[in-house]
Amino acid sequence: MKRIILFALISFCTSMMAMAQDQPKFKFIAGPELSFATGSFSDNSSFGIGATGQIDISLQEKLYGTLTSGIHFFNGKSIPGSGNSKTTGPTIIPVRAGVKYFVVGGVYTAFQMGVAFISNNIFYNGTAFAYSPQLGYEFKTKTGRGVDATFKYDGYSKNGIGAIGFRLAYVF
Repeated sequence: MKRIILFALISFCTSMMAMAQDQPKFKFIAGPELSFATGSFSDNSSFGIGATGQIDISLQEKLYGTLTSGIHFFNGKSIPGSGNSKTTGPTIIPVRAGVKYFVVGGVYTAFQMGVAFISNNIFYNGTAFAYSPQLGYEFKTKTGRGVDATFKYDGYSKNGIGAIGFRLAYVF
């Protein structure tokens, strides 16, 4: 399964690069993220902090292909009945590809999928399928700098891991 996901990710990225050759417009977006564990994942973890970098490749006028990676550190929770013992929150490194479509002005929707490497936790370890539906807004500041505000859900196919997140990033 890991090889199939990796092959699909490489194929998708290669086809995006080929399509983007007519329109060589690239954006690099990087910034911090704040996440809150949801579902059964919130039983052992609370919130997470991290950072991601994203490459946007122009495919058409309002459509971009995306390639994203980063790292997220989740805070563990106390183990019931063990005094002050606390679980170590997992570290998640997602690698996702997807599409971003600008609906109107700077408002966009996006969807990404790929693989995540999960470690540093007794409950969650290994590799998982990763997906992330997103809603965001890209805007310019008074100085002309680009800023991207993204609200998203990060889901993983391992043990019900999921988190609602917010990213405020700089657009290069």
